[in-house]
Amino acid sequence: MKRQELQAGWSGMSEAIMEEVATWRAEHPKATFREIEAEIDRRLSALRAKMISDTANASAAAEWEVAEGVVCPACGAKLIKKGKKKRILLTREGRKIELEREYGVCVACGQGIFPPG
Repeated sequence: MKRQELQAGWSGMSEAIMEEVATWRAEHPKATFREIEAEIDRRLSALRAKMISDTANASAAAEWEVAEGVVCPACGAKLIKKGKKKRILLTREGRKIELEREYGVCVACGQGIFPPG
């Protein structure tokens, strides 16, 4: 995904969140500071999760070539490419993020490698 596309998606989502917060505030005029903080944090966590997901999936680590120099971190043997795999991770706020990465397996010890990033 291109930088402009990422920013446009985030911008649109942030504008929607701002509108939702303003509407929520109008519906909850007596909300306490803590309630306002919790509501804003809840809504912003969705934007945060999208930004993390988009950024990670746009990373160079999403695509990798298994070559002579790519070895198993456990035993040092060669890795073989096994295609793309999906992985679900959780943010600190408990939001699910799905990453898709090239997956490799060590020919010696069988350890699977899902690259970071």
